[in-house]
Amino acid sequence: IEMLNLEDILKRHPYDLSGGEQQKVAMAKVLLLNPKILLLDEPTKALDSHFKIKLGNILRDLVERGTTIVMVSHDIEFCAEYSDQVSLIFNGSIIATESPREFFSGNSFYTTGANRMSRHVFENAVTTEDVIQLCKINHL
Repeated sequence: IEMLNLEDILKRHPYDLSGGEQQKVAMAKVLLLNPKILLLDEPTKALDSHFKIKLGNILRDLVERGTTIVMVSHDIEFCAEYSDQVSLIFNGSIIATESPREFFSGNSFYTTGANRMSRHVFENAVTTEDVIQLCKINHL
């Protein structure tokens, strides 16, 4: 409950919850089971950017404790920041699997906003944090 910031919604009717709150409750229910494998379908849907960071950190912690996570998402920035491997599925088949850096820096269409804006200056910058760090290093 604390981990997912659910204290304020405990006494509310489920139909009164926002989409993001429903996502958090669903995640809490799954995490109570202590799964060894976690299958997530669009886990960031309806979540605000602040909670996406918290969710990413929760998922990283689960991986460090031995949980395998398979996630399907259209949230490219989230995948770039929090995934160990990224795959592209097309027409029912996996056509590419790479590290987030390899996948997103080598792709013109399926890439992050940070990569699109900075690729002519920083070839392998994929996340906003990558761009910030490279700007600092290069005194830009």
